[in-house]
Amino acid sequence: MKALISPNETMKYISEYQFSDGENISVLMDIPNGQRIVEVAENQFEVADPLFWVDCNSSVNTNEYYYDPSDSAIKLISDLEPPIPSE
Repeated sequence: MKALISPNETMKYISEYQFSDGENISVLMDIPNGQRIVEVAENQFEVADPLFWVDCNSSVNTNEYYYDPSDSAIKLISDLEPPIPSE
C-alpha cells in the first residue's frame, strides 16, 4: 500500500476537552511535524509537487493517521489525543 502525503497541510489533534453549556468541546492543536495523508492506494500514480508517496500498511487511512517527516513514519492520531472525560 502507498500513502500520498501533502507536506503543505498540517494535521490537528484533540489536545484537550473543555466542558461548556453541558457539552464536551474538543480543542484542536497542530501536530508538530504532522503532515496530512491525502489518499491511500494500492498503487501509486503520478502526482504534482510537493505531494509524494510513502509505503504504508493496509490499516492506514486518511482520517486516523498522519505522516511525521522527522522520522519518516506514519503515526496514529489517537495516540496523541486525551481520553474523553466522563461527566
